[in-house]
Amino acid sequence: MKRSRIFEAMLSVIVCGALVAPAVAAKPALALESTAEVAAAAVAAPAETPVLRPAPVLVVDSYETSKDRLLVGSAFTLTLDIRNETARRAENVVVSLASATSGAPAEAGTTGSAGLTVLGTGNAKYLGALRGQRDAVVSFEVVAGPGTPPGASTVPVTISFEYDGERHQLAYTIGLVFERDAGLTVATAEIPKNARVGRPFEASFELANSGGFALSGMALSVETTSGTVTDGNVFVGAFEAAAAETIDVSITPKKAGPMEVVLIAKYRDDFGRERTYRSVHKVEVKGEPKKTGATPNDTPNKTAKQEGNWFARFFKALFGLGA
Repeated sequence: MKRSRIFEAMLSVIVCGALVAPAVAAKPALALESTAEVAAAAVAAPAETPVLRPAPVLVVDSYETSKDRLLVGSAFTLTLDIRNETARRAENVVVSLASATSGAPAEAGTTGSAGLTVLGTGNAKYLGALRGQRDAVVSFEVVAGPGTPPGASTVPVTISFEYDGERHQLAYTIGLVFERDAGLTVATAEIPKNARVGRPFEASFELANSGGFALSGMALSVETTSGTVTDGNVFVGAFEAAAAETIDVSITPKKAGPMEVVLIAKYRDDFGRERTYRSVHKVEVKGEPKKTGATPNDTPNKTAKQEGNWFARFFKALFGLGA
């Protein structure tokens, strides 16, 4: 009896411990399961990365000038075709002719590379918005200053715009070829206004270089439309600025009528190409003078006319002077 009570007491303790033990052990198991779930979730969903939004690309698609020959000191229009090569829209587009020596904006109206000066406006033009795959045209009235060297020059072009709240800037260059025009002037022209067929006359021309630079390969000649020129070619070579050269010729007209006497100057420009200067002068050529002397047949004709007079016939008949 005593054992059974002791046994029952021990069994009661064991049963109670079994009932309580699972509840106590469950807490750390739940903690481990929660930590594993968090780690798995962290691996499955990585940290969020920013999405890249590339800016539009605006380029100088083409350009042209209003004149075929760009002369130093002569104004012309420079037209640029700006194209948006992407599908993204660019806002507040500005196109400017910028300085070539530094990235900073050029002085108002002037570019540093080719010595271009923008006329009428500043050196920047506002285009506004430019949608994707679209073009916009902008023009500048410009002039190359006297200090611009002849030859090929690079003109910097800057395109700036806004996209996605930020300002972007793209820099390009275009090429222009500048030339200098020679200044030639006929200082004196000694040539008669009238001449005779077959009779030679003298002519003299003095050509001056009124430009600011020397010319190379200079050659002078004189040609006519209806005559023969003697000593009509002179080779000068280098023709310095403010210098003068003279050519003296003898011309024999071949036929009557207006005749053109042309002074021709040929030289080489800055690119080695042959250039021609022409100065036209007019001479009125007359034919040979008609002979006014009497011929042997003139007297009989006059006598016949006199005999045909009725008064002369009556007088001669009255005095028996003739039939």
